[in-house]
Amino acid sequence: MSKEVQTDDLMGHVNMVMRALLVAARNGAPAEGHLPFNPLYFNILRVVGGQGQMRPSQIADQLGVSRTTISTAVRALQKRDLLMSLTDESDRRALHVRLTSAGRETLDAILRQDRRNAAAMLETLDEEERVAFVATMGKVARGLSGD
Repeated sequence: MSKEVQTDDLMGHVNMVMRALLVAARNGAPAEGHLPFNPLYFNILRVVGGQGQMRPSQIADQLGVSRTTISTAVRALQKRDLLMSLTDESDRRALHVRLTSAGRETLDAILRQDRRNAAAMLETLDEEERVAFVATMGKVARGLSGD
C-alpha cells in the first residue's frame, strides 16, 4: 500500500473518530452540562488545572495560540466563574489565572468525558491491539509535539 493511500485511509479514520466524539459530546451534554463544547476553553482549563496557576502568556505559548485569543477566552471563562485572576506577588503588573471551584468541577467533568471517549475507542480492540494502539498513539503525540 502506498504512503498516499495510507495517508488518505488515516485521514478518513481520524475524521470518523472525531465525528463520532463530537456527536457523542452533542448528545451527552459536553462536560456533563457544565460548559458548551469549545476545544480552546477545554484546553485552557486542562493546562491551568495541571499547573495550578499560569500567566495568560504561558497558556498561549503552551497551546500555540495568540495571546489576544487567550485573553479573550480567559475573560469568557472568568465571566462563567471558571477562572479567577491573581496578581503576581513579585510583579504587581503581572496576572496569573487559576481555576475556581466551579472551574475544577468543570475540568473534572471534561476529564470524565475524555476517559469515557478513550474507553469507547479502546473497547473496540482486544488486549494486544490496545497495548499497541496506546503505544503508537503515544509515539505519534510525541512526534507531533516535538518531544
